[in-house]
Amino acid sequence: MSKKTVLTLLVFLIISTGYSQVIISGTILDSRTKAPVSAATVKLMGLNIFTTTDDDGKFNISSTSIAGIHDSRLQKAPAFNSERLLFLHKSEGFANVSILDLSGRQCAQIFNGMLTGGFWRIIPPDLSPGIYLCRIQTSWGVHAVQFLSQKTIVGTSNGKMQSLSVDDVGLHTGTVSKKAAPPLPFDSLQVSRMGYRSVIFPLDNYQQTGITIHLEDTSASNVNMATIVPDPSWTCFMPDGIPPPEAGVAVFSIKLQYSAIHDVGVTKFGHRRQFDISGGTITGALINGTVLTGGLDYELTLSNGSVELEQINILRAGNTSILMRNAGVAPAGAAYVRVVLDFEAPNSSQYAWLNTVKFAANRIVDSTEKTITLDVYNISDAVLPQKRIYIKDPENVDNQTWECLKLTGSQGASVFTETVMLGNSISIGQSKRGSRNIIPITGGTTTGKVVGEILNGGADYQLSGLDARYTLATNDGEFIIVRNCGSGALVPVFEARVDGRYSYLNENKYLSSGPGMVGGGVSITFYERN
Repeated sequence: MSKKTVLTLLVFLIISTGYSQVIISGTILDSRTKAPVSAATVKLMGLNIFTTTDDDGKFNISSTSIAGIHDSRLQKAPAFNSERLLFLHKSEGFANVSILDLSGRQCAQIFNGMLTGGFWRIIPPDLSPGIYLCRIQTSWGVHAVQFLSQKTIVGTSNGKMQSLSVDDVGLHTGTVSKKAAPPLPFDSLQVSRMGYRSVIFPLDNYQQTGITIHLEDTSASNVNMATIVPDPSWTCFMPDGIPPPEAGVAVFSIKLQYSAIHDVGVTKFGHRRQFDISGGTITGALINGTVLTGGLDYELTLSNGSVELEQINILRAGNTSILMRNAGVAPAGAAYVRVVLDFEAPNSSQYAWLNTVKFAANRIVDSTEKTITLDVYNISDAVLPQKRIYIKDPENVDNQTWECLKLTGSQGASVFTETVMLGNSISIGQSKRGSRNIIPITGGTTTGKVVGEILNGGADYQLSGLDARYTLATNDGEFIIVRNCGSGALVPVFEARVDGRYSYLNENKYLSSGPGMVGGGVSITFYERN
């Protein structure tokens, strides 16, 4: 063979992979909560193939039989894994890669076509036991190497067969010792995600499915063990700081079942998602009950990566109805939101203790089971850790408010009218903030500049006035979150995509009529504010 060939074979070795295609799939889970880890990067290190996990923590990698390699280590060593067949294609051009038996008969065609310059690896197909030739033909010449399929590592040096052994640097020729170090993995997956410790997962071959890899939450030594101090605009009832829930005493667990997630998009507050709560349970030594359908979980991711959360749900323990309205925060990169729970139970009930105790939990979302779990702790006597993480909202961005918006003015031009369908009233009765009455919202329609439907969910959480929370789904695929409240004059706050058709609603320049009774519900018209 000509010594002038431009194609340089770096190392001629292989063990039988038994595969002509790369098919690797699995699931990435949180090692503590066992919840799926979404948006994790999964890299097949040898072939330099990347993918990311979906909302269920699942990933899939597939590839053809020849793959490019981009690794700076190849500049210093001919190979860095004893189970790779590598060659260097100096520049872009034609290449034909095939597998032959020793008689010269072609057993498999690996690649035939144009190949860019760089390092490449060959993955052979299923082969019977024996010695084969890997033949590489380019515009500059032909090169071939022998290899043995039955996990016997062989190579060539000056055209002669020799054994190869492996050290930490690369490959060298010589006799294989009987006490040689264990073989390196066939290849490995590298899994990484912000807030988690990266993992290297060894592979035996290139066709493995159903892999489960657990990631350790690195925030355990940071966020989980620190006091989180919320931004003053979203204090979560604890402006001086929220301790880790585990600093308190476990009291009960709440599991919310959700039926849908509505991605509202980037609004004037941040990136908003709404979870529709379709039921759930509360279990513990002192309280057991259910979560009624129609609850809401509002997740807001700010432009700096921090998260603010609001949850509104109704619990039923026996014959007692309890309002739960929670607030939560999380710094950028945290695995889950730290939630401060707030309850309004009847003062005359056996659950009146919920009105005075301080509670906290971590919000854990399982997108496979479609659940949101809150393991709730009594933190009334918890000591705030000295280590503090401060959350600061981005500059020049509107802050979402906990209380109703108060504006003055007169009604101008009509914008749109809605017919809101209502369910049966749920009375909380006298509680820590007064007498609460809740009227569930079960649907409806809109006409005017906004045409669509009102989703089943939310309610009018009446307390010395109206406070309605619900969502519009427009006929052209947008979601608009509505809060319409006040005592006497009603002032709505709309939350729509800033780059969408209804972005004008984000301006606080609207007023609402009072509700007028219609069959099964009420009619409300929104006006421009003069």
